[in-house]
This record gives sequence, structure tokens and C-alpha cells, in this order.
Amino acid sequence: MGMRRRGGPTALSRQKQKSSRPFSTLLRKTFTYLGRFRKLIVVAAVFVLLATIFSSIDPLILSWGIDFVLTPGSFFSGLFLLGVLYVVLRIAGWVLNSLYTWTLSGAQAGFVQSLQQDTYAKLVNADLSYHKSQQSGDVTSRVTSDSDSLGSGIQIIIDFASQLLLLIATFSLMWISSPSIALTALVVVPVVVLVVVLFGTVGQRTMLASQRALGHVSGQIAENISGVHIAKAFNREEETAATLSKLNQEAYHYGFKFMILMTLMQPLVRATGIAAVAAVLFVGGSLAVGTLPVLTIGEVFLGTILIQRFLRPLLHLSMMATQFQASMASMDRLLDILEAEPTVTNSPAAIPLDPDSDGIVFEDVTFAYVKGTDVLKGVSFSVAPGEMVAIVGHTGAGKTTIAALINRFYDPQQGRILIGDQDLQSVTLQSLHDTIALIAQEPYLFDDTVMENIRYGRASATNQEIKTLCRLIGAHEFIDVLPQGYSTLLSEGGSNLSAGQVQMIAIARTLLADPKILILDEATSRLDAYSESLVQAAQEKLFVNRTTVVIAHRLTTIANASRVLVFEQGELIEQGTHDELLTLGGKYKAVYDTYYAHQTADELSEEVIRIAQEELSKTHKQEPKSPRRGGSKRPSNH
Repeated sequence: MGMRRRGGPTALSRQKQKSSRPFSTLLRKTFTYLGRFRKLIVVAAVFVLLATIFSSIDPLILSWGIDFVLTPGSFFSGLFLLGVLYVVLRIAGWVLNSLYTWTLSGAQAGFVQSLQQDTYAKLVNADLSYHKSQQSGDVTSRVTSDSDSLGSGIQIIIDFASQLLLLIATFSLMWISSPSIALTALVVVPVVVLVVVLFGTVGQRTMLASQRALGHVSGQIAENISGVHIAKAFNREEETAATLSKLNQEAYHYGFKFMILMTLMQPLVRATGIAAVAAVLFVGGSLAVGTLPVLTIGEVFLGTILIQRFLRPLLHLSMMATQFQASMASMDRLLDILEAEPTVTNSPAAIPLDPDSDGIVFEDVTFAYVKGTDVLKGVSFSVAPGEMVAIVGHTGAGKTTIAALINRFYDPQQGRILIGDQDLQSVTLQSLHDTIALIAQEPYLFDDTVMENIRYGRASATNQEIKTLCRLIGAHEFIDVLPQGYSTLLSEGGSNLSAGQVQMIAIARTLLADPKILILDEATSRLDAYSESLVQAAQEKLFVNRTTVVIAHRLTTIANASRVLVFEQGELIEQGTHDELLTLGGKYKAVYDTYYAHQTADELSEEVIRIAQEELSKTHKQEPKSPRRGGSKRPSNH
């Protein structure tokens, strides 16, 4: 389970958190993505500009109305006109704000989609070393919740511009109305700016830590759900829950700290605003009384309204600053993916692998996943075109690493690997993967039908081709009796099939691709003896003239190989045929006595393969008539 893996609390407590990027870097990257939607943003800016202008005039209409009422001999028609003008301005402002919101939503949705597409494309093309170092739940959290959070930040950017424009327009109107009131309002600006800077700096770090902690929680949840059967088998449910609780508590700690910052900031800004309104009332009231009043009552009212309008954008700007910090923290986490440099890439001079290139050569290859800990040490061997070679050795000997290097999931630190006479690092990755197919230890099936999971190996394959292949390897029998046969929908990973059935479908998918070079990394280790014998019989036809490297723990597979390579602690120590190595009496003989002798494979495999061949011959003569539920027949889908 995840309790002792990298997602667990022990690993997490030792993990060194990466510091956040400079704010200017995050902002520049955000505006780079925004530039793709500049037209929508310009239209939205025009709408919000007009809405701000109309909104700024509203208080002036009210001020004129108060002075009009207090002026002796005023006419009702004039007051009615001001009222109509006020209503028209408010309706126009509402319409413009609605258009602004609608336009901005399009830009915001496009921004999020664009960012998610780039992030997903980066993840798909990332090295296996990157994926092995990340929790899948944490990565998912970045693609989904972090990109959505950043989308909210885009609205904040536009709102910031509109609030700033409203701030300038309001202050200009205050200055025209009364310079004394305008200067009084400026007293609050330094206080608000100080609060925003102080809390914003701490807020970005706190929010970034909070989102990272939430990512670890998501990763641990995904890991625990995937391995829930292991937790139940070992009665570790309580420990699993305690592990998640500890991670959740850490996320809560950062979230609570951030909320404390917000709770402290808002009263400070609001208190400053109340003090400013009181100051304006005092100054304005003093100027509106006496024998020679400087301001009218309407202008004092206008000053009070304007100072509130002046403080509202200031408060919004201060709140936006903190919220924007959260969005920038999301961009910081996304940039961890977008800026990750792949270690395996096409060289500038890379060319496609020659169609005639075949065979595998390792020349003095040394490789380490972690610097200083070599998994392979100066390994040299060759596999001739069309040859089938088996690789054996104790766990940790480097067998799976060889399969990964042939597929160029990693590059060796020393030496080189060739297909034919072409170095893998000099050919394009696409052409290499078109030539090589890998059947891994843990096959993966998609949430789709059996037919489509097999067709994944070659999209152009017909249903009949797939069924013919499945008959050849003995998979047709169990597929045909599934509830919907080849149309049966599989759960993610094939959890509604047995381990052997999953492996058979994975083998069918790979063989459908018809690769020139085939790598089997213990691909039959999860099959029972009968199922494996069917595959063995099919291999005699399907693997002819195909370069094949087999990593296996089954003697039936190894005995059929033209050569066996024996690895010990990352070194190639013996090679030869099965019989030659047994006669040699070296390490292979010891491995054979440990792993293979008890299988009595010589007696078992001959009998089982005979039965398998009989079954295969039957499928060539006629299609089996498997029983259907309810006696109904399902038409063949060709």
C-alpha cells in the first residue's frame, strides 16, 4: 500500500519542497496563454470600460437630484428627467456588465482548455522517469483543479483592470467635486497598500504549500483506492485511514493558516474604510455649513458616496491580490509539469529507423536509475535478426531494465544500444516504437470493449482479423463466452477479468501490431499452465522470423529460446542454450535448480501443448458454438 511508498507520510515528511517561482515569471507565463484570446479580452475590456463610465456617473445624478429638491422653485419635470436618466444609466450598466461577463467566460473557458491540453500533452510525452516520481492523484489534481483555479485568476485579472479603472474614475470625479474630499480619501491608500503587500507575500507561500498538500492528499486517495484489496487482506484499513488523516491534517493546517490571513486582512481594510468615511463627513460637513458654504448638501452626499465607491475597488483590489496569489500558486504547480525537461528526446539529427534494421546490440552498456547505483554494469550482447533470446536471473538482476532500454524509455549513462547498425539515440522515437512492441509484467486494459482493447494495437484491423488472431493464441474461447462476447465492456485495468485473461488480451493486442521486434517482460507469468501452453503453441507460428527477447520465469518459454542470457547483479555472466548452460553447471544451473526444476516442464508442457494444438486445430475448422444466456444467439460483428 501507499503507507511506505513515496506518497506515504514518512516519505512526505522528508520531501524537500520546491520553492515558488518569482511572481513576475508566473505572471508572464499567464499572459502568454492569455495572448491566445486577446480579441475576446479586448471586447470584454470595451464592455467593462463603458460599464465603468456609466457607473461613475450614477452618484453625480443623485447629487444633482438632492440639490434640485433643496433649491426653491424647482420643477417636478426636471426631477423626473433626472430619475429617468438614472434608471437608463443603471440599465445600460447592467447590460454592459452582462456582455462583459459573457465575453470573458468564453476567454476564460478557452484559457483553461488550452492550458489543460498543453499540460496533458506534456504528460503524455513525459519520460517514464517523470511518471514514476509522481503520484497519479497529484498529477490529476494539477491538470484539473489547478487549471480551474488559474481560470478563476484570469477573471481576477480582468476584474482588476475594471476595478482600477473605476478607482481612477471615482477619484477624478471627487477631485472635480471637491479637492479637499479627494485629498482626504487618499489618506487610506498607503494603509491598504501596506496590508495587501504584507499579506500577499505570505499568502502566496501559504497557498502554494496548501495546494501541494492537497495534491498529496489526492495522490494518496488514488493510491489507497487502487490498493484497497491489499489493505483489506492485511487488515491495514485503520493504518491507511490514519495515513490519509495525517496528510489531510497537513493540508488543513495550511488552509487554516491562509484563512487566518484572510480573516485578519478584511477587518483591517474595512476599518480603514470606515475611518475614511468618517473623515469625509467631517471635512465635507465643515465645508457645507457657515455663512459662506463651499459645498452644497448634494455635494457632501456625493463625496460620501464617492468615498465608498473609492474604497470598494480598493477593498476588491486587496481581496483580488490574495486570490490572485492562489491562482499564481496554481500556475507554479502547472509549470512544474510544463517546464519539466524530458531526458529522452529526439536528437536534432534523428532519422527514422530503417525498415530493414533488425537485431539488437548492447555495447558496454551501463545504466543507473539513481546516480551511483548501477543497475547494469558494462553489459554487451547481441540478438540476431529473427532470433529468440531468453533473459533469466534473480529479482533485481536488471532484466526489466534491459526491456526498458531497448524501448528507449531511458538512455544509458555509458555505452550504446543498436537496432541493426543504427544507434537508438540517432533514430526518431516514433519510428523506434513502430518497430518494437512490449508486453509488460503488468498489462493495462482500457475502459472499453474487449474488441477495442485488442484493436488498440492496430487501429485499421478488422473484427475478423482480431477474432482470427484470438483463435490462434487461444483467447477466443474465453472471450466468446463473456456476457457480450467481444463487445463486453471491460472495467479500467480489466478488473472484471482474471489475471490470465487480462494477459491474453494484452498479448493479442501486441501481436496485432505485428512488430518486427518483440519484448516480453515476464508476459506469461500470470497465465496458468494451459493458457500458457496455448500461447506457446501460437508463438511457434507468430514468432517465426521475428526478433524476440523474453524475460520469463517459465521453463517452457526458456527452453524454446535459441539462447539464454544469465544476469547477476546487473552483469551478464553466462550465455548459451538451455542444455549448454545446464551442462556448464554454473549460475544458470543454480537458478534452474531454484526456480525451474520443480516445474517438471518437460513432461508437463508436452502433454499440455498437445492438447492445446488439438484445440487450435478445431478452431481452424469451425467456430465454437458457445452457450448464450437465455439461449439467444448473438450475431457475429465483422
